[in-house]
Amino acid sequence: MAGYFGSIKPYFLIGIIVYIIYRVLLRLLYRNGRMRVPVAHEVGMALLAWWLLTLFSASVSPALGFSLKPAFPGTNLIPVYGTVRMVRESGVGALFGAFLKYIPIGFLVPFLFRRSRNPGKVLSLCGSAALFIEVFQLFMPSMIVRLDDILWALFGGFVGYFLFGLLCMNITGIERMATVKRSRGRQVPAPVRLELELVFLLMLLPVMVQGTRLEIARVQEVRAQEEQQAKAAAEAKKAAEEAEAKRLAEAEAKKLKEADSMPELSLEAGAAVLFSVDDDLILYEKAGADQEIPASTTKLMTALTVLNYCDPTEKLTAGEEITRISGQASNASLKEGTTGTVETFLGAMLIPSGNDAAYALATYTGRKILGNDSASVDEALQAFLDAEKDLGTELNLENSNFLTPDGDQADGQYSCARDMVRIARECLKNDTIKKLCGAKSYRGLFDNLDLTYKNTNELIQPSGEYYYEGAIGMKTGSFNDVKCLVAAAEIAGKTYIAVLMQDGDPGRYKDAKILFDYVAGDSGDTGEDTPSEE
Repeated sequence: MAGYFGSIKPYFLIGIIVYIIYRVLLRLLYRNGRMRVPVAHEVGMALLAWWLLTLFSASVSPALGFSLKPAFPGTNLIPVYGTVRMVRESGVGALFGAFLKYIPIGFLVPFLFRRSRNPGKVLSLCGSAALFIEVFQLFMPSMIVRLDDILWALFGGFVGYFLFGLLCMNITGIERMATVKRSRGRQVPAPVRLELELVFLLMLLPVMVQGTRLEIARVQEVRAQEEQQAKAAAEAKKAAEEAEAKRLAEAEAKKLKEADSMPELSLEAGAAVLFSVDDDLILYEKAGADQEIPASTTKLMTALTVLNYCDPTEKLTAGEEITRISGQASNASLKEGTTGTVETFLGAMLIPSGNDAAYALATYTGRKILGNDSASVDEALQAFLDAEKDLGTELNLENSNFLTPDGDQADGQYSCARDMVRIARECLKNDTIKKLCGAKSYRGLFDNLDLTYKNTNELIQPSGEYYYEGAIGMKTGSFNDVKCLVAAAEIAGKTYIAVLMQDGDPGRYKDAKILFDYVAGDSGDTGEDTPSEE
């Protein structure tokens, strides 16, 4: 009931104004007709007006939602069924509310008007008001129309009339207390004769006017919100389309373009790619997207990830993590407690292919990513591998999964020749990695250790059988009999990358020379001077 009486708030002020004007005009007619109006009549009329305003504001205000199309699916025209459903949905209180709101009308009407003390007139008035409300509610989708509501209105009106009758039986003169005394011989003006009907209409008027204004304001607000939402949705769609277009453009830019035609070359490698960095073009490919064992060429990806988070001049100390390498793995002869710069450790990892250096770098970088120098080796390594995976996404690696920082084979670890080209291309953009990968030898000046390493890449060793003039790196890899090589060379002013996977030894170097010779043969130049030793 609190909600029922609270519904009058938006209409109360305008209802008071209409009622005051109505009563002032009526008082003038009373005075002109020399009629006596008891105070009880004015009080009773004010109560009746307030009750009608509440009834209409809770039942037929357009602000409750109005539609020009009647909502017939929301009607319950079967007697009793509507009441049962109302009690199930809203409880017994709704049942009492259905007839209680008509009891004051059934009581006040005969109390105020002598001519309406016929029970038929009272019930007719209550039934007509209920019928009007139910018909109006057909156009209000939020309301449920019930035939039973009219029956309960008649019952409420009867109860009110019955209470008035009881009062008359027990209080002498109550029936004359609130009735207007008319002067004989004078004609009663129509507004006075229709005082009861007018109060019904006049209390309906502010509800309709104010309710319509509120509904218009609501509709405008809803439209404004819909327009705002539509605008926001359009902007979001446009932003999403732009983002998708940008993503596709970036993905397209990251794709490795292929030459219109490729040579037929006889290679031992199971997978190979020859790539022109300057032309951003694959010149030759053999099973370039197949999953293969990357072995120590993985260290190129490790180096990229380390330098994504660390400066080459930062200091780190090798810990127990370097003992995690397998017994037969290549190493850089590091010991627990060996201290040096990131660049020195990178040299120890890339030149002699030191697995111990790879673990030291990965652990240090992982702790830096976590922001926790006390993180365990496992936590640090996991953070590093997660960061490596994110970097792989940025590089658009399409068929790679790195599970160890040193490339020692683990179940589920793989890469492909195309992805190794992408990694190598990114490494050549980094001066530190490019310099180290192209060094024939490297002196590792740690704070407490002085070691000299020889590059495992035979292509850049002048004294070796497979030396290639113009070669500038990059990284070898071995797992049992499976060999691989990521090589780079400068030929006729351009840089080329050759990736050989699932190869043998010395087959990987022979295959690299075949690929580079193919380019040199097309250009008419075999390369530049050999880089000086470091």
